[in-house]
Amino acid sequence: MASVRSVVKFLGLGALAAVAAVAASLVARPQLRAELIAELNDPAGLPTLEDDPRVHSEPEARACAEAVADALPDAIAKIEAAHGRPFARPPIVAVFADEDAYARANGLGDADVAGVSRAGRAMLSPYFCAHERYRLGSVLAHELSHVHFFGWRPRGTPRPPQWFTEGLAVMASDGGAAESVTDAQAAQAIRDGYGVILDATPWSDFLAIPFAAEPPCGKGCVVRSFRQRLAYRQAAIFVAWLRRSDPDGFSRLMRALEGGADFDPAFRAAYGATPAERWKDFTATLQASR
Repeated sequence: MASVRSVVKFLGLGALAAVAAVAASLVARPQLRAELIAELNDPAGLPTLEDDPRVHSEPEARACAEAVADALPDAIAKIEAAHGRPFARPPIVAVFADEDAYARANGLGDADVAGVSRAGRAMLSPYFCAHERYRLGSVLAHELSHVHFFGWRPRGTPRPPQWFTEGLAVMASDGGAAESVTDAQAAQAIRDGYGVILDATPWSDFLAIPFAAEPPCGKGCVVRSFRQRLAYRQAAIFVAWLRRSDPDGFSRLMRALEGGADFDPAFRAAYGATPAERWKDFTATLQASR
C-alpha cells in the first residue's frame, strides 16, 4: 500500500504538471492569455458615476466619464432605433485613463484599439479622454451596437462574420470607427476594384483584411487604420443597402441572429440569396450610379 507521503508527492507532481501545462498553453496562445487577464480585470469593478451607474471609470478619467454619461442617452437611442429593439439589459461603459489598464481589461492586450466590447461592457480607450475626444460619441455608439447585438444573442453560439457585425456597428453609429472614410469614398473604392472581400476571415488583424486588390494608401497614410476604416465603411454601406433594399428581410435577419441562428442559413432565409450574391447585386448598383 502506498504511503501517505507517496500519495501526497504524487498529487503534488500532478498539480505541478497541470500548472505547467496551463502555463505552456498561455504562452503558446497569447489571445487566450489576454482573455484570462481581462477576466481578472473586469471593468465592472471600477467606480461608477453617482448620476449614472452604467458608466464606470478610473478615478483619473472622471471628467471623460461624465462626457460619456452626457453622450450615452443619445447613443443608446440611436442604436435601439437602428437595431429595432431595446437593449436586452442596461449596458456597462468603462472609461480608462491608463493605457496599460485598458489593455489588460479589453481582452486583446492592445492599448491601440480605439474601443472594445466584451461581455456586455463597452470599453473606451484613454485616447478619448485626450486628443481624440471628438470621436467619443461615435465610437461609444459603435461599441454599444456590439453590446446590443451580443446582449441578445445566446452565449456560446458561433459568431457571425465580422464584416457583418462591424458593418452593422458603423451603420448604426453613423460612421463610428470609420470616421475618416466617407460613404462616397468607400463606394468609389469598390468601383475602382478595391472592394473588401466579405468572407469569414476575422478582422482582428487590420493588415490582413482581404481586399480584391490592395487599396492605395497615399502619402502620409497610416496603413493599418486606413485599411480598417475603409473595410468597415464598405461593410457598412453594404449593410445599409441590405436594410434599405428589403427592410422586412433585414428585420428577419436581425431577429434570427439575435436568437442564435447561424449566419449563412439565416441570411439565405431572409434574402433568398447568399451574401456573395447580394454583394454582387449591391456592387452592380454602385457601377450603375457612376
